Amino acid sequence: MKHYFLFDTLIQREKTAPMITAARKLIELLNLDAPSFKAAKADLGNEFMGLDKLKFLEHYAYNLTLAADEKRDILCFEQSSFICHAQTKDLLLNDANLKFEIAQRLEKHNLSLNLDVNVVSLEQLLLEEIGTEKLASLLKNPFGNFQTALFLGSNACRARKYRKEAFLTQILDVIKLKQVKHESTYESDGFEVYDASSLLAKKLSAKVMLDMFDNAADFVLVSDARSFIMFDFYQKELEKIAGREIGLSVLSLAELLLLAFGETNKKAIGLDQHKVTITLI
Repeated sequence: MKHYFLFDTLIQREKTAPMITAARKLIELLNLDAPSFKAAKADLGNEFMGLDKLKFLEHYAYNLTLAADEKRDILCFEQSSFICHAQTKDLLLNDANLKFEIAQRLEKHNLSLNLDVNVVSLEQLLLEEIGTEKLASLLKNPFGNFQTALFLGSNACRARKYRKEAFLTQILDVIKLKQVKHESTYESDGFEVYDASSLLAKKLSAKVMLDMFDNAADFVLVSDARSFIMFDFYQKELEKIAGREIGLSVLSLAELLLLAFGETNKKAIGLDQHKVTITLI
């Protein structure tokens, strides 16, 4: 079995704690060698690239180097951290000048740039290392009576270069979960404009949530920590802006799989930390 570091230093940990708790629990359940990447620098988000490209690359190259030196791949269970690490590796491997500049910066941290590391999404690991047969054998609570609205967000276009959306669909098929069709799968969740205008951010988020609600989703499945924050933590505020009740549970893939695999302890999964009550169990 391969060796990983679980990248769980997400943004706004007080709001994304449920995602982190569930990811750690799923890794434990699957008996994977993926301890928390405690020495890693926290996720900044792809939007930081536009503010200071070199600082962005230095930040994630630091993590890549630490993992490579330990001969462990980086396992990311949400989209933002996955994109940032994968994009950094890609840019440095394909631009000698950038690679030289970042290598010099890392020397100040007594590190020698090392890109001999893979950045792996949770979906990829589940299919390529665990496999659908093993996943199906763990299934205790099929989701055949539910339908979800899958939200990937506007950053999904960046992610396509590094991850396959088909992986996620395959996993949802294993647990018998249907998807509703809606127009907002790739729209903005509003997070990237929150600091500039929280009202605009919440309007964008409310529009997306109403679209998924009106298309009869039982819950929302998000792939990014930012989406989780906007849809779960701020949902009551979104309802005020929209002038309508929404009441949609928001889940990450790890939370969903733990439920499907028979875990009912809300605290163990992290469901007790949600702002919107989870009513699926």
